[in-house]
Amino acid sequence: NNFSHWEHAFGEWMGEWDNDSGSYKSINQDNINWAKDTIQGLLDTWGEHPAVYAIEPVNEPWWASDLDTLKSFYRDVRAMMKEQQPRLKFVFHDSFHFDGNTWNDLFADDDHENVVLDTHQYFAWWEKRGDIGLYCDDYGAVMNMAQYVKYDVWVGEWALATDVCATWLGGFNDANTDANRECQRVDCPKSYLATQGVDFDRTAAKLGPYGSSGLNRDHATILEGKCAIDSAFYNEDDVMRLGQCTLDIFNGMVEAHFMWTVRNELEPRWNYIDSYDKGWIKNKSENKPELIQ
Repeated sequence: NNFSHWEHAFGEWMGEWDNDSGSYKSINQDNINWAKDTIQGLLDTWGEHPAVYAIEPVNEPWWASDLDTLKSFYRDVRAMMKEQQPRLKFVFHDSFHFDGNTWNDLFADDDHENVVLDTHQYFAWWEKRGDIGLYCDDYGAVMNMAQYVKYDVWVGEWALATDVCATWLGGFNDANTDANRECQRVDCPKSYLATQGVDFDRTAAKLGPYGSSGLNRDHATILEGKCAIDSAFYNEDDVMRLGQCTLDIFNGMVEAHFMWTVRNELEPRWNYIDSYDKGWIKNKSENKPELIQ
């Protein structure tokens, strides 16, 4: 009753990956052309719509991507956008290489208008800290790299969670990372569909199918109707400290940030609306502009 996911999670949209050598055997140009055709379809259909502000052609190309191939893809897509809809922001993900040395050669110094580097920076996958302020210190050191990037920088994903407890964060009944601390358990939500929704067996010790990487990780699965959420090690006052110091870092170092997610059913530390309403990510200083997503 198991399935295997993380053991085969290679970035093969780009080509055939050889895990033994840690490199691509070949590049799949058909896939890359299909991705460019998809962007062309977006430009044709939505390019002039006033609600469209930016396009990011691929989300989180993995850390082992062939960077020459990825950069060529980025340049081609940006050329399409610049020619057809120059008002749009071209946003590219850093492929988990957040440094100027990797990306400053992507476009010429006099040709990067409306170009944005997107980096995703979470606390949840870090090793555990003691005092919550240590996360702030280390996060500031990471985000300091933005000053060496010649493009505007957006933190396209982040959250206030300090552990990987969130139910199905690592996929359906799966996980590829151990939790640092004991996760909390709460009643799993019920369907918002009053008549069409069908509930699951909330008395079952564990419900499958299971990802082979998550089977023996307690936080990856629902247990007797209980879902995992972030550890209770840090209380709401701690989270307030973390949120406020993170805002200070963002206000000083990057052009925009987007919490993942806007809203969810269980996790306020992954929830923009709850975090804002609690004041965790609300600017306190009157002399700083407040940008609401």
